[in-house]
Amino acid sequence: MEMAGKRVVITGGRRGLGAAMARRLAEAGAVVVATSRQAEPETLLCPPTDGDLERPGTVLTARLDVTDEASVERLFRELESRFPRIDVWVNNAGVGVFKPVAETTAAEWDLVMNTNVRGLFLCSRAAFVHMRARGGGRIINIASVAGYQPIPENGVYGASKYAVRGFSQILNEEGKDVGVRVSVVSPGAVYTDIWAGREGFDPADMLQPEDVAQTVLDIACRPLRVRIDEVKIVPPKGVL
Repeated sequence: MEMAGKRVVITGGRRGLGAAMARRLAEAGAVVVATSRQAEPETLLCPPTDGDLERPGTVLTARLDVTDEASVERLFRELESRFPRIDVWVNNAGVGVFKPVAETTAAEWDLVMNTNVRGLFLCSRAAFVHMRARGGGRIINIASVAGYQPIPENGVYGASKYAVRGFSQILNEEGKDVGVRVSVVSPGAVYTDIWAGREGFDPADMLQPEDVAQTVLDIACRPLRVRIDEVKIVPPKGVL
């Protein structure tokens, strides 16, 4: 129970990678808030029948549109009214458009950048201010190997992940004297539902969501004296 007593928020935490992270951190004893744009209502939902929000292993849900500044502010007001502090914030919410740059529309560019970059900025800024006022915490941003390596038909998605890495490095420097640690996790291809039925991708050659979840847990449970700037994890055959 290395995360017992810790409170964690995961954006995009209701499915895929986010759901795997929520399960793994809850198994380790954290109280997890998994956010989603589809969750209702706009306040925390409390699964425990006894109403104990601090019970280790509890997973709560909350509605959050990361691209909407008012939605981010509303969630933080709710969190701060119910918990003394947030120890770990995981920016996992993201979208992708995978096509040649010449065929990418301005609307698709805006969709990806608003979610993957603006949304991550809004959440990171709010989490940073919250943690700085409470002696520190960890922000973990999920990027991609597409933020390292130019991959055809990844123009807008890759650009967004390059931006995530650069922003995270700067915020990490700004947090070093106030106890806020910002880490980036950059996975290679992870098998989730979006790959089902696509030719040329064998699940056995890909990472599993649990692999990324374990990496996030490894970072989240470290004491704040340990700074972990970035972790890159790839499938056994490298980038697919």
